[in-house]
Amino acid sequence: MGMNAELLAIGKYSKDIADFLCYPANFYEDTPDGSTIITLVCVCTNTDGSKLLAKSLGIDPWKFEQHCEIIPENVDFDMMTEAIEDPDDVVVFSALCSAGFKFYYLPNG
Repeated sequence: MGMNAELLAIGKYSKDIADFLCYPANFYEDTPDGSTIITLVCVCTNTDGSKLLAKSLGIDPWKFEQHCEIIPENVDFDMMTEAIEDPDDVVVFSALCSAGFKFYYLPNG
């Protein structure tokens, strides 16, 4: 069985980050600034990409205690770009880092 993984982010909403969230910005029109939201940053649909994403985040994909301890300063952005399927997701990750979001790695498989 193969593996896939998602990178999720949780943080405080502001109109400044609406373009970086997983739904179109107009979906957030009624969301008050400061509301806690969750968003999908990226998905890796294969085992190699999922493992490489974990490595780029500085974690082991099967050490579950590490999935909520992603430290943005430890991220290897070149490796992350190689791991994910849409390079724009690195821009999303960077924007959400700047906005103070916390990141969670979710492996499946």
